[in-house]
Amino acid sequence: MTDTFLLEIGTEEIPARFIPGALQALRELARERLQQQRLSFGELKTMGTPRRLTLFVSDLASFQTDQEETIIGPPQNRAFSEDGQPTQVAYGFAKAKKRALEELELIETSKGIYLGLRHTTKGLAAATVLVELLPQLILDLPFPKFMRWGEGTIRFARPIHWLVALLGDQVIPFRIGEIESGNQTRGHRFMAGGPIFLRDAADYLPKLQEAFVIADPETRRALLLKGLESLSKKAGGELLPDPELVQEVTHLVEYPAPVEGRFDDAFLALPAQVLITSMKEHQRYFPLFKTDGSLMPRFIAVNNTKVHNSDQVIRGHEKVLRARLADARFFFLEDLKEPLEKKVLLLKGVVFHSRLGTSYEKVERIVALAVILARKLAPEKTEGVERTAWLCKADLTTHMVGEFPTLQGIMGREYALRAGEPEEVAQGIEDHYRPYAHDGALPQSITGALVGMADRLDSLLGFFSLGQIPTGSADPYALRRMAQGLILVIWDKGYSLSLSQVFDRGLEPFAKLGGEAPEQIKRDLFEFFNLRLGHLLEAEGIGRETIEAVLAGGWDDLGEVKARAQALDQFQQHPDFSSLTRGCKRALNILKGFSASEPGLVDKALLIEPQELELLALIREKEERLNQLFREQKFLAYLQELAQLRTPIDAFFDKVLVMAPDNQVKNNRLALLFYLTSLFNRFAVFSKFSISG
Repeated sequence: MTDTFLLEIGTEEIPARFIPGALQALRELARERLQQQRLSFGELKTMGTPRRLTLFVSDLASFQTDQEETIIGPPQNRAFSEDGQPTQVAYGFAKAKKRALEELELIETSKGIYLGLRHTTKGLAAATVLVELLPQLILDLPFPKFMRWGEGTIRFARPIHWLVALLGDQVIPFRIGEIESGNQTRGHRFMAGGPIFLRDAADYLPKLQEAFVIADPETRRALLLKGLESLSKKAGGELLPDPELVQEVTHLVEYPAPVEGRFDDAFLALPAQVLITSMKEHQRYFPLFKTDGSLMPRFIAVNNTKVHNSDQVIRGHEKVLRARLADARFFFLEDLKEPLEKKVLLLKGVVFHSRLGTSYEKVERIVALAVILARKLAPEKTEGVERTAWLCKADLTTHMVGEFPTLQGIMGREYALRAGEPEEVAQGIEDHYRPYAHDGALPQSITGALVGMADRLDSLLGFFSLGQIPTGSADPYALRRMAQGLILVIWDKGYSLSLSQVFDRGLEPFAKLGGEAPEQIKRDLFEFFNLRLGHLLEAEGIGRETIEAVLAGGWDDLGEVKARAQALDQFQQHPDFSSLTRGCKRALNILKGFSASEPGLVDKALLIEPQELELLALIREKEERLNQLFREQKFLAYLQELAQLRTPIDAFFDKVLVMAPDNQVKNNRLALLFYLTSLFNRFAVFSKFSISG
């Protein structure tokens, strides 16, 4: 027998950003705890508004499944004498388990026959289990921040005001602090008064809807989007996609009621991004745009109550926004009173990190590193890169970025243009922050890409010099995101760059910190980049074994390592791949423990068998061609050239005894294998592939 279970945690308003994670955690924890308690169930669904977190469990079993347990005691030869009589050991086991000897039985196991007992624990009623399970489930929910209230010790995102727990029509009684569970929920704070009594779990959604609460976030989001679309069409405008704002507003309201308002056309003289950010970040308003993408002097605000006097409500929103935009205009005009270049010196008063100096010192390091990168990768851009690097952080000292940190770079571009800086420099200032996330837009300009690379490299080198290496989920300086951004920019621009050389130059300013030796810092960085590369290459559709094989072989160029991985992934379709890989793995196994100063030190005079002579001749014939292909990064051609060695390799292993009795012959054959495998190892460690044989 099954029934639907409902849990509702009623609270004061929970911050919108807390809710998605809380609903996911509630679903996962409920699944885990019910399974642990042997309670079968159907679908688990969570819902939530700012004032409630809700769990629905369909088809929850009325009883736990019975638990059968086998308890193994002493072996048969100790439990019984030779004539089959029970010994004191058998009686002792029965007494310890509080059972009569007749209740025990002989049980056959993989280790032999033992005396034991089979015990079945009857499942408890679900209602009984839930009484104990629910309080801990609720208190184990994770939040970014917790509150305590009153004189109690209960911690939750916000104070809990009511609890609903219904299994069908049966109340599951429990208490958290002073709050007892029951069958009474509450409707909208302003549009529905008094408690709402629920007959059973099925009553929940329709009763709440009557009380102006749309509990299901998906339903609420759909209602919100429908209202936004209707109002935008009526105003003759359109909304740009903004899933983050839609999600936030969805979790800010229990009953979305959008209205359309206007602001003074004079504010359109401000940069569009200033207006958009003021609307979104301060008021959670949706800006409206013309079909050409330009901003309209209109917006949509979303209320949490049904609007009866829309004119009055709209005037209220317009009044609030007018004040916000007036502040933004004041900040913007104040910032324009002096050119962006003069603001660079103000960075001397901005601490980047207590041990890494001020933002001004960071800019000096970025300039030096960016110029090195430009001379290597785009010499014609060096002058623009140097200027961009010098100005790239200047907007951090502006009033506008102080008010809206998300505008950093964007305002730098705007102020640079108004100060007469070249378009290349202005665009580079904005671009150097890109990408903001893995799927974010990449830098449009080469100048911005190079400055952004220098910025990320400086931070990575600085924090690794301090020993601040991310561990587990802890990454306070977002170094993983920086490394990932650096990789994506290099891939996007097709740059070939020795990271080891760049690390050497970039570490020089941090030598005075007295941390690890530069070589150790570099090893830590390469290990760190290996993990990021693994994730990104996998996202490119490259197989896990291929990635491990290429990364294990070592690398120094982020572009090259991607090209090698792609070529090796493609090469696996070659008919000789499996055989070639088996031969290479066999050679590597034989070579374990063997070392040679350099490949190629093979004495031809000591080669006896025709198969080893043929293999050496072919390797030497192909070596120069292989080196050329590797230098030119024609990696698939390199692998196809290696594939031509498959037949002589097979013949060598079929006919030649590597571990010959004569030490000179043996060592010469090992040197030949070392020579052979060096051609493979420079590309990838083929032993990472799980190919049998």
